[in-house]
Amino acid sequence: MRVELQPAYVLHTRHYRDTSMLVDFFTPQYGRVSAVAKGVRAVSKTAKQKRSLLQSFKPLLISWGGKSDLKSLFHIEAQAASYALQGERLFSAMYINELLTRLLQAEEENDEIFYLYQQVLIQLNLHDPVDIILRRFELTLLNILGYGLQLESVADSGEAIAPDGCYQYFPERGFSPYHGAQPLKNSFNGADLLAIAVADFQPAARAAAKRLCRQALGFYLGSKPLKSRELFL
Repeated sequence: MRVELQPAYVLHTRHYRDTSMLVDFFTPQYGRVSAVAKGVRAVSKTAKQKRSLLQSFKPLLISWGGKSDLKSLFHIEAQAASYALQGERLFSAMYINELLTRLLQAEEENDEIFYLYQQVLIQLNLHDPVDIILRRFELTLLNILGYGLQLESVADSGEAIAPDGCYQYFPERGFSPYHGAQPLKNSFNGADLLAIAVADFQPAARAAAKRLCRQALGFYLGSKPLKSRELFL
């Protein structure tokens, strides 16, 4: 099987043998694809040119082939210049790459997430607050993956979330009323949940959305921590 000139972004790279690299690409038709970029760590001019293309946040066209899970990269070219991200916006994009590397199934088509990824890179180049860009991305990603949060009703009864109520969040189940005197790590004000549902990220809702997304994603990511989060400390 050979795939020709598929749009792609680099999600992750690592050294492989003496002069090659293993690269996780993200593509619209084939999802996450792992391929060997042979000889790109050699000292030749051609190798250096190919290696310079294997940057994150650079729109690419790639061709690959192979029958195993690990493909061979045959061709790579740039579609456009890399997105010029710096500081917190660069760290945020690195976080998104790690998130997709961990959550996407190998070679599973998902052009919807690919489009979402392109849009978030564009947004990170603009002036919207970074945390709001990340929350929109995380909530949309969860929804596309089938893990969407029902923020307007109670899990078991379907009763509407009340603005003055308090609710506990349980992954794979949803929200249940909470009547305890002290707030818990997984408890949220109804007003904040309703604000998040309509993307009204006022200060209290912004803080609640960050906590909620971390809990929701953490359940599906498992116990292994995200390395990119260390950059925000």
